[in-house]
Amino acid sequence: MIKGNVFYILGVVGIVVVSITSILLLTKNAVGFDVVGISSRDCVPYNVFIQKGEKNYSAEVSWSTKAECVGFVQYGRDRYNLDMVAVDLMNKSKSKVHKVTLDQLMSTEIYYFLINSQDQPYGNEGVPLEFVLENL
Repeated sequence: MIKGNVFYILGVVGIVVVSITSILLLTKNAVGFDVVGISSRDCVPYNVFIQKGEKNYSAEVSWSTKAECVGFVQYGRDRYNLDMVAVDLMNKSKSKVHKVTLDQLMSTEIYYFLINSQDQPYGNEGVPLEFVLENL
């Protein structure tokens, strides 16, 4: 009878362990990885450039990532309230090369922006980057 109970308890514990492991493997960002196994480090932007855009009063922000990641830019004239969003229209889904156009900018105003890559904002140690259009 005791052997039967031990076998039953070990079976239940085994099922619980397998269930928890399965949930962790299928949960986004479990230990720094998402569902397809991309490390959050692989989505850190590098080679970040900002330059005047092709249209008047626009700027282009470009960056690269090691893995294919979703990215967009939050920007605005208030460092603490980035109230505008620009998306990569060429690469609407995941990509390694990103390019976003910021339109209808004033040439002498200071603008602040953060790059969002795979739901994580990036700036200068958490502080938004800044630029003035006429200085690009």
